[in-house]
Amino acid sequence: MAAFIIRALYGENFSVTTTPYFTDVPSNDPFFKYVQKIRDLRITSGCTATTFCPEQSLTRGQVATFLARATQVRH
Repeated sequence: MAAFIIRALYGENFSVTTTPYFTDVPSNDPFFKYVQKIRDLRITSGCTATTFCPEQSLTRGQVATFLARATQVRH
C-alpha cells in the first residue's frame, strides 16, 4: 500500500529520510523508500512506535484512511 500511494503521488522521483523509522523495514528492503516517505508525509505512523508490520493485512478502513490522508498531501 505504501508503494501504491507514494507512486501515485510522486512516481519514482522523491527524497526520503535515510535513517529507518521502523525496525522491521531496514534500509535494504525493496520497499524502504516508500515506507519512509509514507511516514514522512504522516499518512501512517506504523503499527507501533517502532514497527511498520509490512506483512500484516490492512482493513478497508485503514486503506480508506491512508487514501484520505494522501489527498491532503501538498507537493
